[in-house]
Amino acid sequence: MGVGRITQGMISQRTLTNIRDQLQRLSSLQNQMGTGLRVNRPSDDPIDARRGVNLRTLIGKNEQFLSNIQDAQPTLTEGADVLHRIVNVIHRVRELTLQGANETNSQEQLDLIALEINQLLEETFSAANHQTNGRYIFAGTRTLTPAYSETRVAGSITNVTYQGNGNAIQIAPSEGALVGINETGPAAFQNTGDIFQTLIGIRDDLRAGDQANLQTARLGELDGAFDDLLLSESRLGAVENSFNRIASSTEDFIVRLEGLLSEKIDADFSETMLNFNTASVAFEAALNAGARIIQPTLLDFVR
Repeated sequence: MGVGRITQGMISQRTLTNIRDQLQRLSSLQNQMGTGLRVNRPSDDPIDARRGVNLRTLIGKNEQFLSNIQDAQPTLTEGADVLHRIVNVIHRVRELTLQGANETNSQEQLDLIALEINQLLEETFSAANHQTNGRYIFAGTRTLTPAYSETRVAGSITNVTYQGNGNAIQIAPSEGALVGINETGPAAFQNTGDIFQTLIGIRDDLRAGDQANLQTARLGELDGAFDDLLLSESRLGAVENSFNRIASSTEDFIVRLEGLLSEKIDADFSETMLNFNTASVAFEAALNAGARIIQPTLLDFVR
C-alpha cells in the first residue's frame, strides 16, 4: 500500500489549524477569567449549562416569593397596629360607658362624657379608613375607595356605610400557596355587631340621659366588638408570623441554590490562571514551531 505524499500546503494548513485551536483555547480561558464563569455559553459544558438555567429559574421564582412577602408586610403590620389601636379605644369607651351608667352623674357630666365618646368615634372612623401606600387596607380588594363613608348631622356622625367588598387580597408566599393579607371592614368592625353604631348609640344615650340602656345593651355590644377586633388582630398577627418563618426559610434555600449554581458554572480562579499560563506557553510554542516548519518561498527572497 502506498503512502500519500505530504505537501508543503498540507503542513501549512495543519500548522495554522493547531495555532487557531490554541488561540481559541487561550481566548476561552481569558473569557473565564474576565467573567468569573467556567460556563459562559452552552457549548462550554452543555450539561452544566442546562443545570445553570434550571437553577437560575428556581432562584428567580423564590426571589419573587420573597418580594411578595416584603410587599405584603406593610399591609399586615399596619393593619394589626390599627386594630390594636382601636382595641385601646374600645377599652376607653367601656370605661366611659361604665362611668356614664352611674346614676349619680348630672346631665352636664353625661354630655361631657358623650363629647369624648364622639371624639373616639371619629378616631375609630378615621382608623377604619387607614391607608397604606395609598391603598385602603380595610376595603377588601377595592383598595382605591375609602372603606367607609359617613353621614353627618350638625357635624356629628350619625351613620357609617361600608364601601369596600368582602374579598381578600391574596399573595403567594411559596409554591402552591395563596394567603389573604387583609381584614375587611365587616370582618373587623361589623361582625358580631357594628362598632360604629355601638359608639353612636352610646354617645346618643349619654346625650339623652338613657343610663339604663348603657348598663345593659351597650356594654354587651362593646364586648362583642372587642372580641371581633381581637380575632382580626390575631389573624393578621398569625399571617405575619407565618410569613416571617417562610421568608427566613426561603432566604436559606436561595443561598443553597446559589452555592450549587456556583459549583456548576463558576470558574476556579487559581486553576483557570494556571491553565491560561499553560495555554499561553503552548500558543507561543505553536507559533515558534510554525515559523520553523513553514519554509520561506522564492517570493520572500525577491523582496
